[in-house]
Amino acid sequence: MPEVDQSKEVKVEKVEEVEVEGKSDVPDEEWIDILGTGDLKKKVITPGIVESRPSKGSTVVISAHGKLDNGKEVDIHEQLTFTVGDSEVIIGLDMVIPLMDKGEVAEVYVASRFGFGSKGLPPDIPPDSNITYKVELVDYAPEEEPCSLPIAERKVIGNRKRERGNWWFNREEYTMAIHCYSAAIDFLDDAQEEYGDNIKPEVKEILTERLKALNNMGAAQMKIEAYDMALKSLDTVLKCQPNNVKALFRKGKALGLQGKVKESIALLKVALELEPESRLIHIELAKMREKARIEAESEKSLYRRMLGLKKEVTQADQRYPVIKSFPWKTWMTAFVVMLISLMVYHNRTSLSRLFK
Repeated sequence: MPEVDQSKEVKVEKVEEVEVEGKSDVPDEEWIDILGTGDLKKKVITPGIVESRPSKGSTVVISAHGKLDNGKEVDIHEQLTFTVGDSEVIIGLDMVIPLMDKGEVAEVYVASRFGFGSKGLPPDIPPDSNITYKVELVDYAPEEEPCSLPIAERKVIGNRKRERGNWWFNREEYTMAIHCYSAAIDFLDDAQEEYGDNIKPEVKEILTERLKALNNMGAAQMKIEAYDMALKSLDTVLKCQPNNVKALFRKGKALGLQGKVKESIALLKVALELEPESRLIHIELAKMREKARIEAESEKSLYRRMLGLKKEVTQADQRYPVIKSFPWKTWMTAFVVMLISLMVYHNRTSLSRLFK
């Protein structure tokens, strides 16, 4: 890296040291503390075109080169395209880009909680890592309505957002994933077309990608226990693809988590018929059947108590009625008492003979 960049990195470390020591009355004038907490800061290296800043919804193209506190280069993007505000990048960059002018080059300090957080990004970025980026806002375009774009372009944008949703999902950041999936669905749609026999091939492709986003969004909504929303997403998939095994399985699981066991079992059976070797479906179906059995036994027990009835006679009771009805406890008690009496009588007899 050039010597200029190394000196800038030293300045960042100096600012952090001042903040730790609590000397907020000696700020570095070159840095803009965006949130006032020191967690997100920006310093202009090369000014851009004045009053040419992107806003939420704008599509931007940036270059970004990150560096850890130890100087290791990470998260490098020569050209990165995303939509501002759609959670396609880490929060820190998403918040900083609208504060940059077109053509501007800036140094951006992103604390861990606005970056990759406690999970990091193995193997390159350890947990709780702060990153200093050199960012250039190469270009941007104002927000456009999805319906105004060609189908091919909408497919590219929609899939980009869907794949980023998958990235957030794998990190267990389910709210961020839902945000990306929702944005993807807006682009992977065509209000003028529906599934049918005469559907255009290019439209069929984009609607198929839309169903993937809806299916994944349903899975993410289940993770945050938004079961009603998840069922709506999955129902949309099943309306177009009734034999979609993933959607059937997820809907069956969501119904089970809502306590609708019978409906859950019915759907899981359909999913298992379509994919009989699926271990996940077998496990979930067995779980639901056991839950149904326990609920049935509980209901029977409740009815018996309400009506004052005795416990039902089981098959074992019918097969061995004498054994089941025999008063074993009473007879065992009597036997023990009789045995003790005999022992006492025997001891007394032996003592009396001894002293005659």
